[in-house]
Amino acid sequence: MKAIRSRYGEEVLRIYGSGENVPPPILMTYSLRGPQIVALHVVVEEKQIGLLEPIPPEDTFIVAVSSTGASQYELFCRGRPLPSGGFAPNSMRIGHLIDGAQSRVYQPFECVCLLIRRASLDAYTNEEDYRRVENLSCPYGIVDTTMAHLTTALLPFFTRPQEVSALFADHVGLAITDHLVTRYGKISIPSTAIARGGLAASKIRLVQEMLMNDLKGDMRVADIARECGISRQHLISSFRRTTGCTPHKWLQHVRVKQAKDMMKNTKYNIEYIAAQCGFSGQGHLTSVFRAIEGTTPAVWRRQN
Repeated sequence: MKAIRSRYGEEVLRIYGSGENVPPPILMTYSLRGPQIVALHVVVEEKQIGLLEPIPPEDTFIVAVSSTGASQYELFCRGRPLPSGGFAPNSMRIGHLIDGAQSRVYQPFECVCLLIRRASLDAYTNEEDYRRVENLSCPYGIVDTTMAHLTTALLPFFTRPQEVSALFADHVGLAITDHLVTRYGKISIPSTAIARGGLAASKIRLVQEMLMNDLKGDMRVADIARECGISRQHLISSFRRTTGCTPHKWLQHVRVKQAKDMMKNTKYNIEYIAAQCGFSGQGHLTSVFRAIEGTTPAVWRRQN
């Protein structure tokens, strides 16, 4: 998956740091109407201890999910202290940057920061027929295992972006947005959303054909949902209900099956087979293959 440019995301990374001379790539997920979440891997180092520059004001929510903890941390807005303090690994903080924010750090830490513009939040609630979310908020330092798992799933993008498909990133971004909206936006899900059924057989075939035509998974969830005339959440849940897995997982199984067929019936090397089956390289194929088959492609080929 290709990295993108985000002016505001780059500014946040510049202030907080990334632990690298060259900033890591910035991940963006997309909704039916455009960008939805900007994800950053923030690495605060020893040299940054002290009062950091203020983050410029923007009507954007920032969600920080910490990989490591810190015993002390302070937040300010226009010089006034905000609720803050130490935080544990896998803990979360949500802030609204409409008035900007400033941090004082006392020790190094790592986190995944998610930036969600107000317009993107409104677009999502409109798409799902939810009531508009006025604010996202949570108790400072709350440990949310769901958010910890979802943001951890995005971490490979920051070191190996070529191994993370747009299909997968959008799926995780959709799950993150829905979790934040329904849990921290203080809304109830309407019964019309709960009662949605599965997809017709013709729509399932359409989705599968679209996935098969893009083995690398670079197609956006929004593109498939738009073609089917449904919301992204409905697409994911209905496809899972019908096939037993998400579109991303279904495509992974298809790619692995094709790789097995080529390993069994041709003499091509595994690097070539990986490229033909939509993987970024032999290492990427090996990782996915082991997760599904429980062994490596080389071992499987010798046994078969």
